[in-house]
Amino acid sequence: MTHTLQGVDVADLVPSLGAQHSVTVTNRSTVDGRNAVVFQSSPSLPDNAVPLAWLARLSRPGTTATLEWSLNYCFVHGRQGNLHDGVDYGRAGILDARLARYNVAGLSYRAGNFGFHRELGNHPDGVLAVFQDDTVPGAGAYRRGCVGIGMDGAATFVAPTEPGVDLTFDPHPEYWLTLARYAAGAVIDPGTAAAVRLSFPGGKTKANAVFTGSTWTIDYS
Repeated sequence: MTHTLQGVDVADLVPSLGAQHSVTVTNRSTVDGRNAVVFQSSPSLPDNAVPLAWLARLSRPGTTATLEWSLNYCFVHGRQGNLHDGVDYGRAGILDARLARYNVAGLSYRAGNFGFHRELGNHPDGVLAVFQDDTVPGAGAYRRGCVGIGMDGAATFVAPTEPGVDLTFDPHPEYWLTLARYAAGAVIDPGTAAAVRLSFPGGKTKANAVFTGSTWTIDYS
């Protein structure tokens, strides 16, 4: 099979690779029974790919919770092929990724299990890609799963598996914060999440967010 990939300019990301980021969330409201949830959006996603609740910690009234991560990428696959709002993707496998050389993974299905392997070759830098071979279960298959990318060991985006389909992801992260009932790994609907964007301006890596019940106040350091 012939694969065609277009590179992505990631010069702006290189200085931040491996950098530790955090958001400290203070709940100064009466909203209870929710998690502080961070999820990501992307400038470009494959068809049928969905965002996941990436990081989540319980946030009760009058408490503070901190969510931390580093800018390191990975490929992920899961057991859930029916991806809809609130369902867990079913974490099953992970493979370390880089923005050069180790930025393409192959996905196969053997003996009842999905598995990653490195796709060797002269692939363009920047893009993160998954090549699904013809053994992968697709639409209508009982064993259909999902595959995508993650950051710091946790999934951010997945799409249902489909044999022979290449998935390409732009690695530029856009971070969003919300208080919601989502657990980490659940499919999230950004349109109903009432989320606020975390921008980390000027190379800053720490955010302090205060929720009052109707508004967010965020500052950076």
